[in-house]
Amino acid sequence: MMPIDTFRYVKNNQTSRDLDNLTQLYQPIIGNDAQALYLYFQSFFDNGNYDHKVTDILNHLQFGAPRLNEALDFLTAMGLVALYQTVEGVYLVKLNSPLDREHFLAHAVYRKLLEARIGEVAVKELEYVLPQDVTNQSKRFSDVFGHVEKSASAKTVMSSAVQFDLESFKRLMQRDGLFFKDEQADVVTLYSIAERYHLNWFDTYQLAKKTAIDGEIAPKRMVKDRQNETQQTTTTSFTESEQALIREAKSSAALPFLEKIKQTRRAVVTSSEKQLLKDLAAMSFLDEVINIMVLYTLNKTKSANLNKPYLMKVANDFSYQKITSAEEAVLKMRSFTERKKSPSKQAKPKTKTNVPAWSNPDFKDNTTPEMQAKLDSQKQGLLEKLRKAGE
Repeated sequence: MMPIDTFRYVKNNQTSRDLDNLTQLYQPIIGNDAQALYLYFQSFFDNGNYDHKVTDILNHLQFGAPRLNEALDFLTAMGLVALYQTVEGVYLVKLNSPLDREHFLAHAVYRKLLEARIGEVAVKELEYVLPQDVTNQSKRFSDVFGHVEKSASAKTVMSSAVQFDLESFKRLMQRDGLFFKDEQADVVTLYSIAERYHLNWFDTYQLAKKTAIDGEIAPKRMVKDRQNETQQTTTTSFTESEQALIREAKSSAALPFLEKIKQTRRAVVTSSEKQLLKDLAAMSFLDEVINIMVLYTLNKTKSANLNKPYLMKVANDFSYQKITSAEEAVLKMRSFTERKKSPSKQAKPKTKTNVPAWSNPDFKDNTTPEMQAKLDSQKQGLLEKLRKAGE
């Protein structure tokens, strides 16, 4: 939003004033500006009867457009506000009520965000607590509305928001030996990835397992993998050998790929080479790119062992060039090879110089004793002629 823009409220969108949950649950996450903006929208809600200027908000809240837009980002990200724009350029503001305490804390990602701000102990104090000896006497939906269930053929309506089952995700992690480096930060990132690429919690787990580094969840590699999936396939033609290499690089993890190459050279993977593969993964390279770099390095150095300095030079160049797929890596390697095969520049013709050859530090004197005696005789003859001419 810019100060000159106009906005109006969505009709019939009056929300409840739940200041307790807004302050206790949302405010530590969204900040004071976003909370103030949300309360402003609630207080000045007019059922969409009038258009308003964004300058009205800025004047009332006493901050500028950058802070306003940052506050809007937090409100829309947390589902408290939905922002639309008409073809005429007018913004529409739709307000949503804050989640109640039970549903907010049951949302795995929201809970992690709140714990990151105020700590796990403080969040624990906000939970609903029921006595241990109580039994639930509430009726189920099907107990009361069973006739509706029988006649209805439509599928159950689910919320459009991503439902991320963190507990099931963590159970699979425990089964497969995966772990978080920073659970609070990683859970938030996983939720963002799931939302951005429209993944359910199981698809997100499969992606996390595929891109993990020695069992550690690697969100950056997850993002790069999904970016490769969404990018259009390059139209550049590859040779049959390049296509075979790309297929092999994409179908194998880095360590098994290196082991296959080592077997053909009657060698084994060393511990330092395993660590080198982990270092490349930590640079957020996908296995398919690491495989191309490894093969190129082994072929270039004509060795059964990985040359770390050379491989890291290639990796640094790949990182700078933002190479993220096997296709891009093969094209880069092709350019390296073509550049090496290109004819070198013709040697520049030697220019004449007055500098004597013997002044060159690499000059070698190949004069024989007989030649030296003749030169000495000629020298004496010239000196004798100069002496007589001076008399």
